[in-house]
Amino acid sequence: MKRLLSAVVVVAADSFREHLRNRFFTLFAVFAFTAIYASVLAGVMAVDQEGRVLADLGLALIELTALAYALFSASSSLLREAETKTIYLVFSRPVPRWGYLAGKLAGVLLTAAFMLAVMGLMHLLLLAFRGFDVPAGYAWALAGSFLKLAVITAFAFFVSLFSSSPVSTLVISGIMWTLGHFVPETLFLAGQAGGLKGAVLEAAVWLIPNFQLFNVRDIPGSSSALGFPAFFSAAAWVGGSYLAALWLLRRKEF
Repeated sequence: MKRLLSAVVVVAADSFREHLRNRFFTLFAVFAFTAIYASVLAGVMAVDQEGRVLADLGLALIELTALAYALFSASSSLLREAETKTIYLVFSRPVPRWGYLAGKLAGVLLTAAFMLAVMGLMHLLLLAFRGFDVPAGYAWALAGSFLKLAVITAFAFFVSLFSSSPVSTLVISGIMWTLGHFVPETLFLAGQAGGLKGAVLEAAVWLIPNFQLFNVRDIPGSSSALGFPAFFSAAAWVGGSYLAALWLLRRKEF
């Protein structure tokens, strides 16, 4: 068992190093710096609410930048290794498919966490430059963003195993990401609709992750809003997506 777990660590570390060397990581890092700097300019125009605007806009841009890279990596990682025959070389060694998939997922999530940490530091430096303290609940806001990225990345890995191309994986994952931010509104509409239509909407909600559970920055002054429901929901969705992806991976002939 120890040897199998070490194989997962090796795959994850190799995937992490590959992402760091990837030219797209540099591209998104440059974009993140530019976008966060733009948030400073937007904050200047907010006058009395400059600090709140800088914090909220910066966190949103950090999350979207990390999301773009995580989805790109998750949608193309397995397909690229299958096309280059690298995956055949991996499976010719004592690396179980569950370990390979867990390592690839962990590699993307490690990269996402690294990006969030670096961009968060850049953001705080910009806030300090403007004379503002660390916003309340800032660490929790980044943690919530990471949990959202973990959910959508695991889902993207699952989709990539039955999707025809990385583009379709990106589209499907992007739709799921968007729907996940409107779960409360969907439940409200279900209550208003009632009857069969309302029941269908309520049932559909169970197939969509509720990303509002992770949006700490939407609660002003909150420093501990990321509670058990958020962690439980993230664990359930990541675990479910991983098991579904593993089932598909085992059915493929590599």
